[in-house]
Amino acid sequence: MNLFNLWNKQTENSSNDNEFVNIVEGCELKNVTVVGSSCCKSGYNLYEQLKEIIKESNVAVKLTYTDSIEYASEYGIISKPAIVIDDKVIACNNGIDEKELKELLVC
Repeated sequence: MNLFNLWNKQTENSSNDNEFVNIVEGCELKNVTVVGSSCCKSGYNLYEQLKEIIKESNVAVKLTYTDSIEYASEYGIISKPAIVIDDKVIACNNGIDEKELKELLVC
């Protein structure tokens, strides 16, 4: 039974690492989700890259990472990693460069 309690603690801690919020006065908060795969680190690497872009650009964003198959299928995402901004799929399989990302995130 202790093994299950340990698992629950690890899950709770790891979920905190999958969300980053940057609030800027006067800007509307954008919801950005990176959809990755549990077997590949490229999605999480994209999440970390976006986190740095958000900090540098000082934009208002709630950034989330998920590897949920249900979430991906809800948006019709087949190729991962993918980026969803305000419920619209923007890019799949690294199909967007850093300059384009900055333009999409500006308030």
